[in-house]
Amino acid sequence: MRTIPEMEILNSYIIASVQRSGTHLLCTLLRSTGVAGLPAEHFLAKPGETWERRWKSPSRMQYIQRVLQDNTTANGVFGTVVMWSYFDRMLEMLRDIPKYNAPDRADLLASVFHRPKYVWLRRRNLVEQAVSWAIACQTGVWAQRAGEKPRPRGVPKFDFKVIDEWCNRIAEHNTAWENYFRENRIEALTLFYEDLVASNRAAVECVLEFLHVPLPARIEIVPSGLEKQANEMSGRWIAAYLERKNDSVRKRDRITRRLKQSLKWKEGPELS
Repeated sequence: MRTIPEMEILNSYIIASVQRSGTHLLCTLLRSTGVAGLPAEHFLAKPGETWERRWKSPSRMQYIQRVLQDNTTANGVFGTVVMWSYFDRMLEMLRDIPKYNAPDRADLLASVFHRPKYVWLRRRNLVEQAVSWAIACQTGVWAQRAGEKPRPRGVPKFDFKVIDEWCNRIAEHNTAWENYFRENRIEALTLFYEDLVASNRAAVECVLEFLHVPLPARIEIVPSGLEKQANEMSGRWIAAYLERKNDSVRKRDRITRRLKQSLKWKEGPELS
């Protein structure tokens, strides 16, 4: 097999996240600096799908070599994005390559990505994240640039159960990342979507400082050109979800109180 000469990677990082946490925004900003690699979801894979088939590469190993070569900036920095939803599938495909057969997950990624640091990008407001995910799944619109008018697949419809399932899944995936970092004694940089939106520059500077990559003195953080997708409809969905959720909690609390009172009545008064 012909190997592709790799650009020397001196510094690498993985943006660990869950969908609808702002990874597209962060990657766009980091790429614009010219010193933070070209991060993206290079290793996305659906169940049963392979990278070589998805990206029409001669082999899996050549695909990995090409990703490392093409997405490392001149200063030797490489970055990529990994979502928990396909983390296990990614590891499974890496282990199919004889060169990468380390049983430990962190050791495996260390060998592939040259001992990467981790940036944990997440959101504080899980309901907003779940609503954003639910709408994107229905419309097929995952990112939107200023001035663009993408055509959604259809008119999204509010569904409390779907949003609730996304909330639970987001919480589970966040916990999974947290456990991964703790079990492997990884000190990740935690960055919140809300802070990224509030100050693009401060967030980028925080990441570069964490990576020990100096930001060129005269460089400007180029605006991403991405429009925030939250709108009046997502606001209504959030309010409707919270109202239904609070009603469910209150109903559950009433049932719990009644059960406790019923048990207390059956047991009768204590004998003195």
